[in-house]
Parts: sequence; structure tokens; C-alpha cells
Amino acid sequence: MVSKRARAKLERIAARKTRPPKKEKARSLTQLRADWKQSAILTSGVAASVIHYLLEHARAAAAAIRARVAAVVDVALAAADVAATVFVMNEGGRFHRRHLLAEARRHLTLVQRGRRREPGLDDQVVAAAISAHCLDISEPKTVSGLEAGYRLYTAR
Repeated sequence: MVSKRARAKLERIAARKTRPPKKEKARSLTQLRADWKQSAILTSGVAASVIHYLLEHARAAAAAIRARVAAVVDVALAAADVAATVFVMNEGGRFHRRHLLAEARRHLTLVQRGRRREPGLDDQVVAAAISAHCLDISEPKTVSGLEAGYRLYTAR
């Protein structure tokens, strides 16, 4: 008797192996944009100059919005999100500082949409997460076990 979980995995493998190959190769974002622009010109029924005009104004509006909207990071909110994510993603809900740091960096990248972050912001988020949302469950048996990087945490 095959378990429900094993059956689902076997079905996914079979679906992947029997799927026909893709017809097109992956295209770059630049190529996709050029293709979309050409498709809009061909299918819209308006002059190409109108499409160019609309694209220019859309790009200008996007630049103006990006210039006005500053990526502000709420450290307390980021700390709660980071601690919750790491707690759920690690087996048994136990994790080290390095797990919090990796998740904080991923969170900041997502929130700041790829912009440069101020130095030390990820450490601030981790410190806030440890102090507000984590419980130290370490039982150090060596001197290195007392170091911050080797401490073991769980969520409060």
C-alpha cells in the first residue's frame, strides 16, 4: 500500500516526465518587452506612434512614483515577520542567529525592491527579532557554544 504522500510525489514525477518539451527557449526581459511592444502595435489597431507615446508616459510615471516612494523599513514589523518565518521553516522550530540573518536579508531585499539598504539594518532586524520574539534554548557544552552565533533559539 502506497501512502497518500508517496502517491502524490509519484504523480508529480510522472507528470514532469510525460510533459511535452517547451516549444520556445527562455527569452530575456528585454526581448519579452520588445515582443510585447510589437504585439501591441500589431493587434491594437492604433498607430505605432500612439504605442510609443503611451510607453514613454508609463515609464515616466513609474520613474516619478519610484522617486517619491521611499522604501521605509519598519524594524519591529520586519523582526516579527522574520522570526515567524524562520520558526515555521526550521524543523522543530529551533534555529540559530544565522537563519534569522538570512531571512532578514531576504525580507529586506523584498521590501526594498532591490535598492541598497543601509549598513547594519539586517543586524538591527535580527537583534529586534531575538529580543522580542525569540527564546534562547541553548545548553552550551563548550566555550564556543557561549558565542552568539552558536546560540539556539525558538519562538516565544
